[in-house]
Amino acid sequence: MSIFSWKFLSLGHGLMGLMFVAATMGIILVIERLLFFKRFNSDAAIFLDGIRNLAKGNKITEAIDLCECDGSPVANVVRTALLGIHLPSEELKAHVKSAALLEIPRCEQRISPLRTIAKILPILGLIGVILAFFNAFQNLQNEGVNYATSHIFSTEITAAMLLITVSLAVSVFSNLAYNFLHGKVKEMVYQLEWTYNEVLQIVFSKK
Repeated sequence: MSIFSWKFLSLGHGLMGLMFVAATMGIILVIERLLFFKRFNSDAAIFLDGIRNLAKGNKITEAIDLCECDGSPVANVVRTALLGIHLPSEELKAHVKSAALLEIPRCEQRISPLRTIAKILPILGLIGVILAFFNAFQNLQNEGVNYATSHIFSTEITAAMLLITVSLAVSVFSNLAYNFLHGKVKEMVYQLEWTYNEVLQIVFSKK
């Protein structure tokens, strides 16, 4: 029985199909987030050194252009600081801090559904097991016999085992993926905090 066959996906009154959809969605989310972090996984220290050198040479416009081309959360915070270089110190700090805080949700987006999938899938698997045994006893009743046979229960037990196995596998994958990506978000937050302090030093040195 192929995993892409209708018979397989219809196990548990369609619960297997729902699990397959959840697993597919989880994989897509993980790939999208990995591509996001890979794209913006540049060394913030090296990037800030380049900005610092441009600022020392009074090439603020070039530094802003570099930030716009980069497009990473760190670059966006640096760009905000450079654009507000003529603002009063306290106002500049507030602008840069706001820019850094706005980048955090951008890093966190599309991660929460993975945690939801990890929590819900075992429950769906358990429901599938209950439905499978319900069908088995219903079949026993329909057969009109006074004792159970392996023939009556084998199909439903197989379905129950498949449902619980798939649900746990998808749940474990989603939980591991969520923890890994959450760690990536933490790294980005630390990077933004460090960038906030560094870029303010660069800007204040030009005032």
